[in-house]
Formats: sequence, C-alpha cells, structure tokens
Amino acid sequence: MKNKLTHRVGWFGAILGLLMLAACAGGGSSAPKGGSGKPCLECHAEYRQRLMQGVVHAPVAKEDCNACHRGHGLIGGAYLNSTVPALCFRCHGEMGKTQGDLKVPHRPVSEGKCAACHETHNGPYAALLKAEGEQSCFACHDKQPFAGKNRHQPLSEGCKACHQTHGSDFPALLGEERDALCRRCHDAGTAAFKGKHGGYPVTTACVDCHSSHTSDQVALLRAHVHSPVQGGECSQCHAAATAAAPFGVKSQGGNLCYGCHGDVQQMLNQPGVHAPVAQGTCDACHSPHAGDHPGMTRTDPAELCFECHKFKHLGPGVPHEEAKAHQPVAEGNCLACHDGHAPASGQDALLRKASDQLCQDCHAGVTATRRVAHPPARDGRCSTCHQPHESKFGGLLVKDQRTLCGECHQSVDQDMGRPSLHSPFAGGKCDGCHDPHGANQKQLLLNTGVALCAPCHPQVEDERKQPRRHQPFREGRCDLCHDPHAADQPFQLTSAADGLCVTCHPGRKVTEAVPSAHRNCAVCHHAHGNDEPSYLLQEQPTLCINCHKINSFWEKGSGHPPAEEGKCGACHDPHAPQNYKEVGTLCAGCHELGAALKKSHQGIEPGRNSCLGCHDPHGGPDKSLTLPVKHAPFADGDCKACHKGGR
Repeated sequence: MKNKLTHRVGWFGAILGLLMLAACAGGGSSAPKGGSGKPCLECHAEYRQRLMQGVVHAPVAKEDCNACHRGHGLIGGAYLNSTVPALCFRCHGEMGKTQGDLKVPHRPVSEGKCAACHETHNGPYAALLKAEGEQSCFACHDKQPFAGKNRHQPLSEGCKACHQTHGSDFPALLGEERDALCRRCHDAGTAAFKGKHGGYPVTTACVDCHSSHTSDQVALLRAHVHSPVQGGECSQCHAAATAAAPFGVKSQGGNLCYGCHGDVQQMLNQPGVHAPVAQGTCDACHSPHAGDHPGMTRTDPAELCFECHKFKHLGPGVPHEEAKAHQPVAEGNCLACHDGHAPASGQDALLRKASDQLCQDCHAGVTATRRVAHPPARDGRCSTCHQPHESKFGGLLVKDQRTLCGECHQSVDQDMGRPSLHSPFAGGKCDGCHDPHGANQKQLLLNTGVALCAPCHPQVEDERKQPRRHQPFREGRCDLCHDPHAADQPFQLTSAADGLCVTCHPGRKVTEAVPSAHRNCAVCHHAHGNDEPSYLLQEQPTLCINCHKINSFWEKGSGHPPAEEGKCGACHDPHAPQNYKEVGTLCAGCHELGAALKKSHQGIEPGRNSCLGCHDPHGGPDKSLTLPVKHAPFADGDCKACHKGGR
C-alpha cells in the first residue's frame, strides 16, 4: 500500500512540475521558443504602461521579464534568477570583470548595491539613475563642501568630469592621478600660472592650498590659509623662486615654525608638553599651507586626535550605539578640554585648566542652585565618580552605581544582605531616588514624600486618592512604614506589622499569648486601606474561615446564629486571646440563666463556665449544638447517672 501511494505521489509531482514549467516558460510578448506558456504581460498588462515610461531598462523594453525574473506559474511572487550584483553582471559583464582589479571601488558597487543608484525597470534620468546628475551623488554625499561662493568650473559639468562612478585606481574615485587631473585644465608652465604662485614652478600638491570643489575664498583657496601663503610670501619658509631648489625649506622641523610661532617654542620646557610639539613635528597635526579646519589641522579635528589616541567606543569607524561617551569626545571636540600644545600651568594631560574648573565650564548648574550638594561635586572632585572620556557605565561613572556609592556609604553594602530590597536599590539604580550631584532635599532626594514614590508606583498613587484610605497612606507618608532601601520584613516594612501598627494604634497591642497569625495585622487588614470596615481584607465570616475551619461539625446540621450570620466579632475579640474563664459571661449575654437554663438541662444547673464541655460554639449536628461524639449516658439523656446531686 505504501509503495503504491509513493508511486502515485511521484507521478503527481512530475505532472505538476511539467504544468508549472509550461506555465512559467513565457517571458516575451509572444510565447518563448519551444514553449507554450503565456507572456508575463498578458496577465500583468498594467506593468506595460507603468514601465515603458522615460528611460527603460533594455530587458523591460523587450518585454523579456525572464531575463531577470523567474516565471512564477501557479505560485505567486517576483523571484530573481540570481542575486544582485551577479544578476546585473550577466549583461554588464565589464563591471564584474573590473571590480577585482580596481584599487578604489565605489562602496555601493563593492557591496553589490546596484539599486542604491539605479532604477531596475525604468526611470526619468539617463543610465536609470534615481536622480538627475550630481543630485544622484548627493543621496549619500554631504552637499556642504559644494555650497561655497566660488565653484570649480568642472562642477558645472557634473561629478563625472573628475570622478569615476563605479571604481578607480586613484583615491577619491578620480579619473587619473590628482595633479595630472588638474593639469588637464591648468598649464603650470605658463608665465601667468607662475605669476599667481609667486614665480614658483608649482606642478604638484594643488589641493594643499586649493579646494577641489567650492570655496568662499578667492582662487578656491581653502577656508584657512597660512598667512605667508595668503600674502604670497612663500620665501618666508622656502628658498627663493629662482634658486636651484626653490621648494627647499630654510630650516627643518619645528625650527622653521618657531621663527613666527615663538610662543610655541617657549612651551618646550614645560612639563606635559604634547609629544609632537616636543619633537618639533608640527606637520604631524598641521598642514603647512592651508586647510579646511581651524588651525590648519591636516584633517578634521574630530578624527585627527584619534590617529594616536585610541578608545574602545570612540573614533572614526567605531560604532557608537552602546558607547557611554563624554559628549565633547564623541563629537571629536578634544580641544574643548585639552590644549593642542601644552597644558595650563600645574596641569597634566594637556588640560586647559584645573579639571574641577574645566568641568564647571559646561556643568556649572549641577550644584549651583541646590541647597544640598554631594561633597565630591561640591568640592570639584568630579573624577571621584566620573571618567573623562568614556565608560561602560552610564553617566561616565568609573564603576557601577551600587559599587561606587557603597565605597563611601557602607550602609549600602550592609543593606544589600537584607531579605526585602527596594527595586531601584536592588538594581543599583541609586539615581532613581537621589541626585548624585546636589538636590534641594535632604539626603540628595529628587523629591519629598509621595512625590518621590509616585512616578514608579502610579497605581498605588491612584489608589491613594480614593476615599476611606488609611491615614498615613492617604497623606502620602510612605516613610512611616517603609524603608527606602531594604528591610528584614516584607515590603520593606521598618518592623514587624504588630510592632509597626501599634505605634499609632497602642490600644491594639497584643500579648505573646495571642496566636502568631493574629499578631500580624496584615493577615486581616489592608495596610493602605479599602472600602471594608476596619480595612478588612474580606467580609466576615469569609475572612475568618480562611484560617479557622469552624463549620466541620455543622455544615449539614445547625449553626450557632452569630456564626451563621458571620458575626464573629459578637463573641471574639480578634486582637486578644480567648479567655475561657469568661465563657459563661459571654454566653449569658444571649442565653438566660437560672430556672430557664436549669429546665432545659433536665433540672441540672450547669456550671457557669462549662458551656463548651458539651456544646460547639459555632454549630453542631442538631439544634442543641452539642458535640457530635457523646458519652453514652449523655447521649441517652440520662444525665443523673453521673450527676447525682443535680449539678
């Protein structure tokens, strides 16, 4: 049977496969060679109008959908024949062949993201670009470098005038070596060209002084130009233009710079001077002619310092998602705190001023307006708690909050060993309740009373505003009952419930003789209050029979009326131990003594406190409420067999 079924399924699969192949074979406007399937556009006619507009991809123009897509037949979906970019290289083979040979590939090309720049079916722009001309480039490249007042003439021809679009053997995707590219338009051998360069035979390093795109300066000079260059006084640093070696410098290293920058030279003998300054290698940080950044730094200061100073979470190419970084460092604004040449007097790490003063420049308001200041913050000892650059802990802390705070506040570590912990305290989130720098409340609390608790306990806060609530709770006096950090009692109660409650309710203090459950007020009462009398957790008798199984003998018999009616308090004081010597007095409150009682007991007068010897105070099998297991004479009603004297 199994073999027959397998055989039938196999045939069915084969037939279905043939049907799908026949249905999927079509791709052009007519049935494909050797097949009889429908052309795609016969079912998807709406695509013909939509995809035949503007510049049309060649396979689309031929209605050859199967050049890129698999025919889907009975199964819906637009599936490609291959993955991109291999699919594109089937027709654009020259791109695939050259990719491995290019020294500088365009990133979208190297990542196989052809669709980042090109439409796949059709579009309004040449080469199926997603935007027109240079606007296509600005989808990824910042426009700011191209927004200067003076524009380089090739920009009017578009980016392709100088750059290759898919890849190049030269930096920045240039079409050829940078200086050779400049010489396409600028003849360095003419007298006019030399005249503009002080007579010097400048043929290389054009971009040392000039911006290649736009500039607010004349002659496309960079934003910040060295004053000798600006004044055409190249001979201040170089040999004369007519010398055999006109570009030779008059002195080497820092000695060349000190002729004008004597103030930097004076720093050489200071302790903690920056290593490049001490070594006289000014060009390690500065360009000698011009630059786009203040101080003519070689690159963006946000990247320059990171060439030598490495951080785990900071710097170019380093992911910042999980970094806890000081904002100036994350922005690369190292000079906000450090001097590039030498530290202020008495300081190290190139700091511009003492660290406490330095922090106050940006964080002056941390303690200025607070009545209570945290001593480290007040005294400017920021490094006691914070790292200056980065940290794996929030707030740039040197350690996690719990460990850090516990070093000065020993009670924190001691309290951590207690069984009931406040959630923020247990999680080491001290700043959930305290401001670590300063506050207007004692103990650096963020707020006082219920205003501090309410943000984390909104449901409790809503309940507090309801009528008939416990007075301390209604007034928001959380601290009267709860410890803010930890306690030995549940819910961080400052002491056991019986001791805590009697501080306000001294008349309810119980003795050691009271069962332990009745010494815990919370067993019966809602600590915050509710709509029940005396804030009971449930109505009587439901509340009582949770613990006291009083109806075991009378659930099918008769109950004592107070018990049946749930009036436990008619006989019992829940806050005091039962005093059996007073049972007679208690029963006499409802049951008449004397002749009537004697008559109902066969002429025998019961002892005053003997009621419980025969009767269950809650109920029994019959209306007499007598206990179910009886002495034989008593069961037969023959009391005088034992009580000869009638008592």
